[in-house]
Amino acid sequence: MKKRKKNRKALLKEKRLLRFSLPEEIKRYIFGIIIILLAVILALSFFEKAGIAGSAIFSTLNYLIGKSIFLLPLILVLGSLVFFLSRYKKFLGGVFLAIILLILGISASLECLSPAQNQGGALGHFISLPFLKLFGNLVTEIIFAFIIICGGLIFGYLLKQPTHLAGGYPGEGPQLGKEQKQPTFFRKVFAPKFKVKEVEPKIKEVPVKAPAPELKPKELPGKELLTAKALGAEYPIPPLDLLEEEKGIPLAGDVRTNSTIIKKTLENFDIPVEMSEINIGPTVTQYTLKPADGIKLSKITTLSNDLALALASHPIRIEAPIPGKSLVGIEVPNRLRTQVRLRNLIASPQFQNAPSNLTFPLGRDVSGNPIYADLAKMPHLLVAGSTGTGKTCAADTLIFSEKGLLTFEELYSLPLNSEADFEIKVVSRDGIETTKKIYNNGICQFYKLLTSRGYQIEATTEHPLWVINEDGSDGWKPASLIKEGDYVAISRKPALFGNKTDLSDFKPSKIKAHHRKISFPQKMTPQLAQFLGLLTADGGLSIEKKGTHRVVYTQANLNLLSLYKKLLKELFGITQFIEKRSGSNHQNRAFDIVIGSKHLKEFLAYLGMNSCRSPQKVIPRAIREAPKEVIRAYLKSLFDNDGYVGKEGIELSLSSEKLISQVQIMLLNFGITSSLKAKIVKNYAQNKYFRLSIYGQEARRFVKEIGFIRKEKYEKAKTFLRLSSNPNVDLVPHISSLLKTLAHKYLDCFAHLTNNGWQYQSGILIPKYAFNSLTSYNSGKRTPSYQAMERILNFYQPISKEPEYQKLNEISKRNFYWDKVEKITQTSGVGYDFFVPGSDSFVGNGFVNHNTIFLNSLILSLLYRNSPEILRFILIDPKRVEFPVYNELPHLLCPVILESQRTVNALKWLILEMERRFDLLSEAKARDIAGYNEIALRNQEGPMPYIVLVIDELADLMAARGKEVEVGIVRLAQMARAVGIHLVVATQRPSVEVITGLIKANITSRVTFQVASQVDSRTVLDMAGAEKLLGLGDLLFVSAEISKPVRIQGAYVSEKEVKRVVN
Repeated sequence: MKKRKKNRKALLKEKRLLRFSLPEEIKRYIFGIIIILLAVILALSFFEKAGIAGSAIFSTLNYLIGKSIFLLPLILVLGSLVFFLSRYKKFLGGVFLAIILLILGISASLECLSPAQNQGGALGHFISLPFLKLFGNLVTEIIFAFIIICGGLIFGYLLKQPTHLAGGYPGEGPQLGKEQKQPTFFRKVFAPKFKVKEVEPKIKEVPVKAPAPELKPKELPGKELLTAKALGAEYPIPPLDLLEEEKGIPLAGDVRTNSTIIKKTLENFDIPVEMSEINIGPTVTQYTLKPADGIKLSKITTLSNDLALALASHPIRIEAPIPGKSLVGIEVPNRLRTQVRLRNLIASPQFQNAPSNLTFPLGRDVSGNPIYADLAKMPHLLVAGSTGTGKTCAADTLIFSEKGLLTFEELYSLPLNSEADFEIKVVSRDGIETTKKIYNNGICQFYKLLTSRGYQIEATTEHPLWVINEDGSDGWKPASLIKEGDYVAISRKPALFGNKTDLSDFKPSKIKAHHRKISFPQKMTPQLAQFLGLLTADGGLSIEKKGTHRVVYTQANLNLLSLYKKLLKELFGITQFIEKRSGSNHQNRAFDIVIGSKHLKEFLAYLGMNSCRSPQKVIPRAIREAPKEVIRAYLKSLFDNDGYVGKEGIELSLSSEKLISQVQIMLLNFGITSSLKAKIVKNYAQNKYFRLSIYGQEARRFVKEIGFIRKEKYEKAKTFLRLSSNPNVDLVPHISSLLKTLAHKYLDCFAHLTNNGWQYQSGILIPKYAFNSLTSYNSGKRTPSYQAMERILNFYQPISKEPEYQKLNEISKRNFYWDKVEKITQTSGVGYDFFVPGSDSFVGNGFVNHNTIFLNSLILSLLYRNSPEILRFILIDPKRVEFPVYNELPHLLCPVILESQRTVNALKWLILEMERRFDLLSEAKARDIAGYNEIALRNQEGPMPYIVLVIDELADLMAARGKEVEVGIVRLAQMARAVGIHLVVATQRPSVEVITGLIKANITSRVTFQVASQVDSRTVLDMAGAEKLLGLGDLLFVSAEISKPVRIQGAYVSEKEVKRVVN
């Protein structure tokens, strides 16, 4: 009875409770109003208008969370909005979690910013203290910023849910059964993207995105491409108008004559052949022939040099036999080649109707037919060699080489659109290296960059220069992406001079009439260089009517006149000359020394002096090819004649812009930087002249390295420069972030936080007492010079293993002068480039230049076929040149990776993702990604996307993290194909240290551009041939399906096209 009474009472109590329970929606509104009320009371307490209770609340919260109390009302209002707007049934925990994360994150961040002022309250102090001890200030700030972002994201997620759904999770229908539980809020937010087991229940009423449609052959309507396998209509397919079309046709020359020459040349070596078809491709023309029975093919292949001589064409490549035919192919370079453009290859029905999502165009073969490859079948691709495409600078760019300071054309003049083997030592980014090839890239459009100190260079859109970025990192940047205000590297003191001194091959012309006999120096000496310096400054060869041969020197200084007469006698044996007052003005103190001698004029013209007016003067070539001591004597004479020594430094004024620019670049070989400015002069015939200025420490270096001829000028320079100020122009910009990080790490290592501030260990230098300006350098208020950099590096020596220290040390060792780009204009002209194995760089006009390869064609063609839901990219670019333009691409899994450590992390992540995908395939009982996506399609689920990892320069990564990178690449190459992960690995240096045996064994599909030697060709292809390619995109392709390499002209994509498609 008692039990029954108790049960009845319990039932009555439940009924009463149910009778008086409020609807769920009203409860939420009440909670929201209560939270708003709390926010209002707290806000009024700030102004002491909430009474005693408000003051108590304010005091307590201010002690606990510090200044973040002023943001608490706003956070509470956000929490109340969730109660009013969200349709989650279980969201209370999410609201309180978001509020707690925001309050704690803000309090701890305020404490990190100013620990001495206790801005974060007691909670902020106790929470941030262990993090500061473990991670230091910078990392701690990042951690708590991440916590604040997480709190904000939770609020945003709760607030943006659609309000028309009746209940449960967004997109979820009625419950299917009691055993099926709703996922919690946290599980919903942090669930993995590709988890198959925990997909949401599929309800008919909820629309599901359509699967990727199958391709069907269609004609191109207008100019739009309709072949991309996009999952839905959300991804806009780029129109073909963004790409350039192919223009022009290749010119092979007289093919009948060439065919006859080939036949006769082979018959001369007792090889009878029957000529067959002729295939004209974009780069080469293939002459096919059938040798007589019994002729060994090896006899034909050894005659490539003889055929090249007979055809007057180089290089010749022989394909014996042509795959699938009983013929031999002889490939002869075209006289005029054409560019293969990506647009025409994409528009081809063969590309449009390809069944695979990963089909991409390689280019056109020797017959001009388009060639396509499927990355899914490869399944990985190795790209090696240098294309030489698009990376070029102007032909008159001055190069520091072992032959002297000469232009491209002076080093090796080439016909338009041609190339040649050319080995010469040049100055590169990393020292002195040897070139392998030189290219003439025809008429090009240039960006002309002019710096604040007058250095200038003309480079094409894709030609990279070495720059320093705002985060302190230095690297390559294409000319088209360099902006006014960027800092570019000027290489100084490369210390590479010419060595030509022999003048014995000069032969004067024969003169029948009586003439003055002159002796000529047989070698270039400092005395002859002094003579040329005086003539360059204030003299020259006559430019009067034909038959007049005069050499004139004009000077007012008696010491220089005496020196000139002395040199005439010592060098040429000339003691008789005309000396007269210069001009018709009797007050003019200058005198002309005139020598009428055809042979002397011929000799000076042989040295490189021209009959021209002052604005057209240049440094004689014989001087630019000479050794260091000869150049020093020339500059000493030039500056002594036309230079000025003042309190501010040393100045040289000339009317020839080209001459003074050459002097400015020549000074870099002595480690001297200078400033070049144009001055407008009203009463001057040429309207302007040019002034070269050398200041401070650079002027002192000039006096030490070069000096002056006259002792009085030398002493004057020493006196003035001893008294003059030392302007801080040799600065290292954009490194404040590196210095700030070093300062935090130094603090973490050698100090601990106390009530009285930071306490340093005994015997450890304290930054503010170390040397003047260190703290201002660390904070970024001042920019350090290279001298200050030495002191900074010495101070931080105890933490020299830190990556920031290593980076600063590398910048200091390279010792580039960082000059700001002041003006950018566009010009055109003939373009040249080098192939420099090693650092792939050279110094031109003082700028550090680069020559590189690119993979834009492959990436863009995949973009035209796939939406971000079908294909994702991971792009790795250690050179920082090619891939940053893709940073806004929705297909990227992460921003473009530039650092070697992040590359290792990406490889590790891909391996974990590969293993996770194998688990999913195993659960779905699918053999590969295609089978899995078919199952997902039947279940109306999203597909598993392909992932393509592209590495632009493997050599840099192997040098930095060789073992880790190799292990990651090999593991992925062995297993990742089945789960849709594919690798594209590129390098310009196909050495065995870069392309290791394991990498080569696991990546069987390879593309090889031009390489330097047959050894490099065998490293990639296991056979010779790539050393005979023509550059400019000419390549050999081999895969598991193709046993012999196929020659292809690769598709060219300009930087502008890439930007148009990506944007």
